[in-house]
Amino acid sequence: MIDQALAGQTVEGADVLIPVRRADQWVDAYWTFNYSPVRDELGQVGGVLVTFIETTNAIVAARKLGEQEEQLRFAIDAAELGTWDLNPLTNRFMGNARMKAWFGLPDDANIPLSTALNSIIDEDRQRVTEAIWHTLNPSSGGQYDSTYTLVNPTTQERRIVRARGQAYFRNDNVAARFSGTLQDITAEVMAQQQLEKLNEDLHNSIRQFTFVTDFIPQMVWSTQPDGRHDFFNQRWHDFTGLTLDQSLNEEWMQALHPDDASRTAQVWQHSLQTGAPYEIEYRMKRHDGQYRWLLGRALPLRDETTNVVLRWFGTCTDIHDQKTLSASLEQQVEERTSALQTANLDLQRSNENLTRFAYVASHDLQEPLRKIQSFGDMLRNTYGRELGEGLSYLERMQSAAGRMSVLIKDLLSFSRISTQRDSFEPVPLQRVMQDVQSDLELVIQETSARLDIGPLPTVLGDEGQLDQLFMNLISNALKFRQAGQPPHITIRSEQVQAASIPELSNPVRPCRDYHRLTVADNGIGFDEKYADQIFQVFQRLHGRNQYSGTGIGLAIVQKVVENHGGLITVASQPGHGTTFTVYLPE
Repeated sequence: MIDQALAGQTVEGADVLIPVRRADQWVDAYWTFNYSPVRDELGQVGGVLVTFIETTNAIVAARKLGEQEEQLRFAIDAAELGTWDLNPLTNRFMGNARMKAWFGLPDDANIPLSTALNSIIDEDRQRVTEAIWHTLNPSSGGQYDSTYTLVNPTTQERRIVRARGQAYFRNDNVAARFSGTLQDITAEVMAQQQLEKLNEDLHNSIRQFTFVTDFIPQMVWSTQPDGRHDFFNQRWHDFTGLTLDQSLNEEWMQALHPDDASRTAQVWQHSLQTGAPYEIEYRMKRHDGQYRWLLGRALPLRDETTNVVLRWFGTCTDIHDQKTLSASLEQQVEERTSALQTANLDLQRSNENLTRFAYVASHDLQEPLRKIQSFGDMLRNTYGRELGEGLSYLERMQSAAGRMSVLIKDLLSFSRISTQRDSFEPVPLQRVMQDVQSDLELVIQETSARLDIGPLPTVLGDEGQLDQLFMNLISNALKFRQAGQPPHITIRSEQVQAASIPELSNPVRPCRDYHRLTVADNGIGFDEKYADQIFQVFQRLHGRNQYSGTGIGLAIVQKVVENHGGLITVASQPGHGTTFTVYLPE
């Protein structure tokens, strides 16, 4: 560079890496330098002026700032947040792509606030507007937190969002900036609403359970797995004279006969520890002070999958008369024969009621919806002829309960798939398809469907989830068939490179090569403007009276694909069938 300068050239460099030795070691350093020729009065180069300015600190600071900005962008994308930055002085703002997509806003850099407010539903718009102006008032502290529903004016997609932000004020208390984030909480709100509905159904079922048990001649009770009581029917309170609080505080133990208390507690503890059925005879003081012989029985209600005890259901049957009669039977055979027969019949009926209750406790009471259907069957069988038009309402109630049961099962399936993180292993899709065909064999025969299945690869994944993927896709193809035309389903596979993936589509786990699986049918099809909607939970394009289903199947399909690091697309036209394309990493 000195030679170039001596030759009359100026040599410059900006932020050039030139290592230097400092503290006995070489370190990276960045420099901005200049080599300029110095000329004499005749214009001849007589020397070189060299200037060096170290820019290492500026370079390091710029890199750290870039890394922080990249981390912030990553966090926002990972949290799937929308962002905005409003200039209160101009009432125009900037937002990220996600926020604009939710509101259906143009890609302009500065957007009027009023344009965004128009996407908020009428019921919320005034409240949100007032909250914004309140935040821009210095007395508010600048904090903003508002939940509202917006509708994309182009797609009409509804979305519930929570907006949180902070206003910043100048020294003269004028708001100069207002920025924040948007979080899509639609799924959480819908889940909460669903949970509230299930809780309401559960409370209704508890009321029905209480109603039924009050008609049983036995005293009925239930406990937690550890033996803590949480329910007593009315006959228990009538017999003991204890209030609910007294009973829950185990004050009834003081009513046990002193000779029976220890033995009864030992048998109960044995059942709690082993899960064995509980049965014992003991004496308990009635509300009038008389000790009566009781037959205590209880059965555990277990989880169908894990066999873990969920709770205990028990009864106390008054057998005092039978007990005392058996002791004096030899001396009073003639005069007490009739009474003994009556007592035996009462005991038999009590045992039959206990057996029926045990069956209900261990089977029909496992799920509230099953009780609704069971009671509906009882009403229809007993009073069907008397109900008249009410029979139709009863059948509709049972049908709704059945749909709710399927919906709950599908929701549980969706939840398990959403949180499942099983280790993957090689899965032959040909075997998965054979299993699906076997499960759907009856429907395939009934619809005269024809399945054209090409060679399928072995992929790394979870076989159970992949089974659900193809089960839902093929079930949909069979369900949404055209009237009078047998379904024709074509399934193909080919290996493709990442460049073959459609634009604007982002696989969960990008890689170089993919298996492209297509499932095409000749069904009724749909308008592609609903292509994104069909993969959302509870979204249906057809009424339940036309086609059965819960609107969760395709959401499960998409979640399975995402769990396997892939993506799914759909192409369809009304009356010309539908093609689902699944990309799975090789």
